Amino acid sequence: MSQVYSLAPLTTTGHWSFVALLAILIGLAVFIYFKKMPKVSKAVSIGVLLPMVLAFSWMFYKVNDSKLIVSSDTLTLEVPFYGFSLPLSEVDRAGIKRLDLNSEPDFKPNFRANGMGMPGFQLGWFRLANEQKAFVATTDTDKMVLIPTLLDYPLILSLDEPDELLNR
Repeated sequence: MSQVYSLAPLTTTGHWSFVALLAILIGLAVFIYFKKMPKVSKAVSIGVLLPMVLAFSWMFYKVNDSKLIVSSDTLTLEVPFYGFSLPLSEVDRAGIKRLDLNSEPDFKPNFRANGMGMPGFQLGWFRLANEQKAFVATTDTDKMVLIPTLLDYPLILSLDEPDELLNR
């Protein structure tokens, strides 16, 4: 039997960050469309921007539907673009805990290695303040959980109900 834990939805800051990003990309596309420039340059520029607008729109739509699924033998993270599964045997279940970055600043994501980071939303692979790499999917810093693995990286997630995972 699988247990499903919803990741915390975007906060107001996260929503506005996505809205601002999409508005900037769409505004840039409109500017390029009306700017006098060679047709090939215009087509290439719009051709680059359109997939970006679609990808970020899809991510904005799917991020509030992200979840952590724990089955009898796997831990699966369903997030936009970066979803993956781990064997449960690779998870340090005894080390799972609530994470407060004020008291444990070593776990603060510092540098994005492969992912997306903006106010109110971080997703992907990050370097932490302690120089360790980690997979991060956070929206709400008050609901963060640290899930250590035996693979030399932890998972740092914002869960909608973090205590539900900790109690099981």
